[in-house]
Amino acid sequence: MRGLTALCLTLLAAPLALAEPASIETAPPSSAEASFREFARDWMAHVQARGERERVNPRLVPGAREIVATYREVGSEFETQLQPTGRSDSPYVGVLRYTESVYSCSDLRASDCHAVSTVPVTEVFRLHDGHWVY
Repeated sequence: MRGLTALCLTLLAAPLALAEPASIETAPPSSAEASFREFARDWMAHVQARGERERVNPRLVPGAREIVATYREVGSEFETQLQPTGRSDSPYVGVLRYTESVYSCSDLRASDCHAVSTVPVTEVFRLHDGHWVY
């Protein structure tokens, strides 16, 4: 009887031993941090390239007295932060912070421009299947 009880306890405990914990980390934090920093650098290069295109070809918007050329641009500085989620399907969330400036130009060729506003931007991405997703 004693052997049967031990066998039953072993069989009952086996699924618990094989079960995955609720908060699995698919990558060590340092690896996930490095991955997100690299992703953020690539993302910021894309955002900066968009700003360059806008500066070369600004939006023309009606102003109070005339049409005004405007464009948005971001600087090269940004900061990242990584947060664990406790979820196995998306173990981390990456937060990217940077500043975006809006420029207004006195001429339509955007040669004489000045910043009219500066806005802090926060973007959140999640790590899903080894890729950062917006």
